[in-house]
Formats: sequence, structure tokens, C-alpha cells
Amino acid sequence: MEVAERTHMLGTGGHLIDLPVDVTPRQGGAEPAGRQRLSDVARWYSADPGRLVVTGEPGAGKTVFAVHLVVRLLHARAATDPVPVRLAIRDLPPARTRRRWWGGLRTVGGFEHWLKDSLVKAYEVPEAAAADLVARRLVVPVLDGLDEMDPDDEEPTRASQALAELNAHQGVGGSAPLVLTCRGARYEELSARHAWLREATLLCVGGVDAEQARCYVNLRSDGRTSPMDAVVDAMRDGTAGGAVAEAFSSPFYLGLAFAVYGESADVAPPADGATAGEIREQLLARYVPAATRSANAAVRRARRSLSGDRTVWGRLREYEAERVHGWLERMAWAAEADGVTLGRVVGRPLTAVASVIVALAAAACALWVVPDAIRGLVPDHWWVHRENLATSLWIAVLVAFGMGRAHEAALCEWTPLASSERVRQPYPGWPGRLRKALLRAVSRNAVAVAGMGVLVLGAAAPFTAAYEAVPQPGWYVLGMVLVLSGCVIYAENTRFVAYTDRRGLIACVLVPLFFWPVAWAFAEVHPLLRAVCLLPFVTVVLLLWHRGVVPGIALLSGGGAVVLGWSRASLAPSGGFESGAEVGLLAFYVFACGFLTPGSGPRVLDAVGRLRRRTAWLTRPVGFGLAFLAGVAGEAWLGFAGVVYVAVVATAAELAVGLATALTVLAGAALGRVPPSPGAFLAWAYHAGLLRVVGGEYQFRHRELQEWLARGPR
Repeated sequence: MEVAERTHMLGTGGHLIDLPVDVTPRQGGAEPAGRQRLSDVARWYSADPGRLVVTGEPGAGKTVFAVHLVVRLLHARAATDPVPVRLAIRDLPPARTRRRWWGGLRTVGGFEHWLKDSLVKAYEVPEAAAADLVARRLVVPVLDGLDEMDPDDEEPTRASQALAELNAHQGVGGSAPLVLTCRGARYEELSARHAWLREATLLCVGGVDAEQARCYVNLRSDGRTSPMDAVVDAMRDGTAGGAVAEAFSSPFYLGLAFAVYGESADVAPPADGATAGEIREQLLARYVPAATRSANAAVRRARRSLSGDRTVWGRLREYEAERVHGWLERMAWAAEADGVTLGRVVGRPLTAVASVIVALAAAACALWVVPDAIRGLVPDHWWVHRENLATSLWIAVLVAFGMGRAHEAALCEWTPLASSERVRQPYPGWPGRLRKALLRAVSRNAVAVAGMGVLVLGAAAPFTAAYEAVPQPGWYVLGMVLVLSGCVIYAENTRFVAYTDRRGLIACVLVPLFFWPVAWAFAEVHPLLRAVCLLPFVTVVLLLWHRGVVPGIALLSGGGAVVLGWSRASLAPSGGFESGAEVGLLAFYVFACGFLTPGSGPRVLDAVGRLRRRTAWLTRPVGFGLAFLAGVAGEAWLGFAGVVYVAVVATAAELAVGLATALTVLAGAALGRVPPSPGAFLAWAYHAGLLRVVGGEYQFRHRELQEWLARGPR
């Protein structure tokens, strides 16, 4: 994989510019010091891997050298040597200290946990094997982009914490080997704060001079005349006061210049009088159109070739430069904010609308067909609605809405634009892809569908005298545990799990205090009138939640307050299951406001993740048991027919997650926000040199290109 990535980044022929580097050996190290070449560093580092920090100016070739170093390490390693793995360190979450209930402190998370999870996620290594590899120090992390952990205009807090964790990554012989890349100015700033990688050799990659640029151009053009000859001559002659030499001293911009000037004779090199910054801006502005023309030409050549349909280009299509620029702009905006996911590129409001529409449509279609079919399979006296049909339908609609919001959260938070098999060869045919898609769909939905089946099975066990023998306090405890557990599961998201400031705490208190009396006042009116009266208030709260003013906990507790107001039930144990459920809601509300302090979301998520890993073997049996009990309780509350409605809606919405993704893409494509086939476009952009793959996910070819695109109009 890394060999293909190096070929992709260096272009045809793999022409690596052998840049000069200034080497500062670690204290007591045997590495040669002084001015060297990248090839020299790769040779002696591959023979004896240690700790290495690669610094330089933006576009100096740090990432390209990291990829080249991984390839050299893979070539030189023996069967028992560690395996180099390249990852983006900007995804490293900080280690967190949590306080135990007895007052003690414990640090959770950290670099090694992240490294293990990255092996599982990016390289599909089994979790047990990944943990063993990390524990035995059989992985050499090649970490790219320390300077990207913090915005340029903020203090490097996350980067300092990351360096502290990397320094604690020790092996049997001392500090474990790793490679780290960072911009020179940011690493100097960190060093001034007494944060640096201990026991590491420091490399400072130099720029490209005119002689190296001449060799590079001759290799790329096979010694023939090229428009780049004028650029190299301007670098050598010091044209425009040395601005040309300064602009093309970066390997990234020299490669951009070859893509812009060397591939098209109708584009003139930079004229005299332009500054280095203006020359680079011109290159960035012309790069996307030039890369688009080159990629489209490769597609056309592949189609004319006899074996073109079996190559990467033969399976791709052509794109217009303006559309490519617009799509990449939206990706750059998302990358500058919270990360590139399908939902963020399309837009959260549009993704939410598409997800909810699909969930409600799937629920409506399923309710139109499935309940009538099930009704013919069960005795007539089973098919009852304890409340009424309208209540069962209303609850089913709420379930469908919640499933739609869950789909929206998945598309926005947990669906990154990951690389597909389109970026590699050979690309499997339709049978293989269809088989893989079916297996993925079955594995994703089988457990959820089985859980809904167990829910209906529990409802099929009627509330007979055997259940009546259970005292009311028992049902009271059961209702409390079920509802409290459901709220905790629903709150497994940073948008729901904790408030972030004082406004969030005020909202947690005021929202339920407002909705409870309103719901209590309208408890006796028709359900449709209740919805009409509450709709304006709910709309305002949802808008405030979307803007981050109202936290998710306030939203959930407001819904619980509505239920409490409508029921008008006692909270005493004599109320049975319903009273216990209401107490469960109140308990979660008190827990949320009393223990989830501002900014505690990451700590709670980490605790939930550790608890899930340790009790993974209990998840399915306990989940099925709770589903059965929920079915029994639901039959007593809604009746068998009401439980069937809820189960049918939840199953239909879960199975429609693929349709939600498709509708999101279709809506985004109709508005010009994403291409009609995002996977094919991302593969095309990768091969066109606009994107790269790090840790199994797409990133921009260079941060300079991403920042330039992000500066475009929004």
C-alpha cells in the first residue's frame, strides 16, 4: 500500500528530490551530524530505527519523505522486526484524568490505546492482535502532521500533550522507535515551551535550489524541452529579486509548477514583478484546472486503449474543473471545522431532513403492509391497543423520528470519507462488490432486526396471572432500570452527554421546568391538539439545540418532562412500571445535571467505551433479555398491536439507513454540494493528485491546498 502511495505522490517514475537536510543527532547518539541528503538519512535510519523528528517549511516534502521512509523500512525489515505504520497524529485524542467515586484519580485513553484503535480501524487488524502488536512494540508509528493538531493562531496545547504521551511510549531498550513530522516554526515554538520529542534525532529539511530543480525537470521531461525550463532559468538567474527561486524552493510548489506549466504549453510561466506569495497563489489557482485536464486526458487515453477497462483510469469518468473546485471547497470547509464526513460536506440541515424523511417514509410503508400481515397470524384477542390506535401511531412516529436523527448523527459524526477499493488495483467486479455489500448489510442489521423480533416475542407473552404475582415494586424497579439504561445509551454522543458552559446548565434546568406544566395543562385534550400546541415550543428548542445553545441533555429531559406532564402519574412504587419509568427519567436528569460537569463529555464517552469493551460478551444476551422484558412491559402499556407497530417502524428505519445515505447524496448532488457518486469522484481526485490517503481516510494532497480552498467564498 505504501509503495503505491509513494508512487502516487511522486508521480510517474517516482522522482524523489534528494533534498539537503541538517541533522542534529540525539544526545549520545551515533547518527552522523551536519548537512546530509534525504537518501543518506533513509539509509542509516533503516539500518537502525530510532526516534526521528522531520521538520521543515510548508511543502518541504516532509510527508513524502515519511512515505519513502516507510517503504525503505518495509524493504529492509526481517520477519521479526517491527512494522512501520503511517498515521495522522492530528486524530490523537488527549489522555484524560477522571475522578473515581471514592475520590481517586485515574488517567484513561492515551497514545497506545489510540494506536491500537487505529490499527483496527485503518488496517482491519483484529483487536486482540493489534493490542498484542502495540504492547510488544512491534509497530513503528510514522506520525504525520503534529503541527495540524492546533490552529495556527492558538497555543499548541494538544501538540504539547501529544509530545508528552509520545515521550512516555517506552520499550525494553528505552524510548520506542517512531517518526514524527512537524512544521519547523511550530516545533520551535513547542521547544520553547519545553515540549519536544525526547531522545530523538532532529532533521530540518532544506529547500530546492536551482541545480536540483534542473535535475528534477530533466528527469520529468526525459531531457526534452519543457515550459519548465524558463522557470528553472528564472530560479538560477534570480529573476524578480529572487522571488521565483523563493516560490519554487518548496518541492510541493515545484511539483505544482510542473503540473501547471510543464503539462500545458498555452500557460505561460510567472512574469517578472510578482512576489513569491503571488506566484504561489497563481499556482494554487491554476492547479485544480490543470490536474482536472490531465486526469481527464488520462481517462480518455485509457478508454481508447485495448486494456483500458482493466486499469484505474478506465474505470473512472471525466469531470468539469469548476465542479471539481466547488466540491473540493466544501471538503476543505468541513476539514477546517470538525472533519470531513459525508453529512458535513452536504450540510447538517439537509442531511437531517433527508434522514428523517427516509425513516418516516420507510415507517409509513412498513405500517401500511406489515401489521395487517402479522394480524392474520395471531389470535384476534391479541391484537389490541391498550390506549388507542392514535397513541400507538404517535409513539411509532416518534420512534421513526429518533431513528432518522440517529442516521443523521452517523452521517455527520461517524461516516468519514474513507478510501475505497477504487484507489487500488485490481478492482473487484460487480459480483464481488455485491457480495461484500450484502455481507456488510447483513452484519450491520442482523442484530437490530433480531432484537426487534425478541421485542415482539416478549409482547406475545401476555400479562397473565404469572406476571401479576410479581409485586408492584418489582415492576417499578424494572421500569426504572429500563428507562435509565435507554437514556444512557441514547446519550452516547458528545452532543448529548454534557453541557459545555453555564448557558447549557441553565437550559438543563429551565427546559424541563417549562415543558412539564405545559404538558400537564394539555394532558386531557386531543393528541393532535397537544402536538399543535407544543410544536412552536419544540421548534424553538430544536433550533437552539442545533445552534449549540441548548445541550442534548436538556432536549432529552424536556421530552421526559412532557411524558411526566401527560401521564399525571404518582412516582410512588405502587404505580408499578409506569411510575418506575418516570423515576428513571428523573434519575437520568439528576445524574446529567449533577455529575456531568462542563466539558465532561470526552471523559464520559471514554468511560462508556471502556465499559463496553469489558462487557462486550454480555451485550447481546443482556440486550435480548432487556428487549424481551421491554416487549412484556410494552404489551401491558400499549398492547400487542402497539408493540408490533413500534418494532415494525424501528426495523424499517434501521434497514433504510442505506436509503438515507443515498437520499443525502442525491439531495447534495442536486444542489451541487457533492458529486452524484462521491466514491468515484474521491478515487478520481486521488489519482489526479488532489487527495492522498492516510490511515485509510482521504486527506488533501497538501495543507496549503486545503487552506487555499477553505479561503474561498462560503
